[in-house]
Amino acid sequence: MNWDPDFTARNAILAQLGTLPDLDASGWPDIVTLNQWLAPDLPVRFIGDDAFATLGCYYEEAVARGLVPTREANWHDFFGAIIWHLFPQTKTLLNRLHMEHIAEVGASRRTPRRDRVTHFDECGLVLAVPATDDMDDLLLAHDWHRLFLEHRARWGHCWQPFIFGHALYEQALDPFIGLTAKAVVLPMAEGFFGLPRAEQYPVLDRHLCERLQASALFDQPRPLRPLPLLGIPGWWPANEDPAFYNNTDYFRPRRQR
Repeated sequence: MNWDPDFTARNAILAQLGTLPDLDASGWPDIVTLNQWLAPDLPVRFIGDDAFATLGCYYEEAVARGLVPTREANWHDFFGAIIWHLFPQTKTLLNRLHMEHIAEVGASRRTPRRDRVTHFDECGLVLAVPATDDMDDLLLAHDWHRLFLEHRARWGHCWQPFIFGHALYEQALDPFIGLTAKAVVLPMAEGFFGLPRAEQYPVLDRHLCERLQASALFDQPRPLRPLPLLGIPGWWPANEDPAFYNNTDYFRPRRQR
C-alpha cells in the first residue's frame, strides 16, 4: 500500500494515533526522519536493512544493542516504530524476555514463551479499566453481549483500549471482519481516565511494564484474551446496530471443554 500522510484519518482505529507529533512527509519517511520524529528520547534508534546486515546478528540481538531494524516504505515496520515511541519501557522488556530465552536455547529455536511474547508484540491490546471492574471475567467468558451492548456506555470513559500490537495498526489500514486483538486487562487508578491521551501513554507504559514483570504473564499457557476489534464501540460504524454482534463466526462463543 502506498504512503498515506493522512493515515490517522482513515478510521477510528487509526485515529487513536492522533496524538503523535506532527510528521511533515509527503512520501515515506526515511530512517533519519523516523529517528528525528519518534526516537529523540528513546533508548533505541532505528536502522535500515543495510546497517542491520552489517551487524551479523538476529533481530532481537540488534535491539538489545539499542538498534531496531526498520524497513523503509513498509507499514508494518512504520507502525512498529510508532509503538516504540508510545511504549518504550514495555518494548524493551519484551526484547529482554526474548534475549533471556536466546541465552538459554539459542536464537534459532522458538519456545512457547517466546511465541506468546511475539503474539502480544504483534497483536496485543491493553484494556485500561478501574481496579474493581470484571472485564477479565467478561473476556474469559466471551460474553460479548454484556461487554459491548449492556456496558456500551463505559467504553471510551472508564474502559479505554490502547493498541499495542503494530500488526493491528497495519491491518486497520484495511479493516476486515475477523480482525481480533489479544488483550491484557490493566487496572488503573481513577485519575488515569481523565488524563489527556498524550499523558496517558507514559503512565500506561510504566504500569504495563511493571504488571508484565510482576505477573510473569508469558510463562502461563494461553495468557491473552481474544477481543474482536471491530466490536469496540466507536471503532467501527456497523457496530452501532446491535445485530452486528450476532455474527458468531466473529463474536465466537467460548469453546466448551
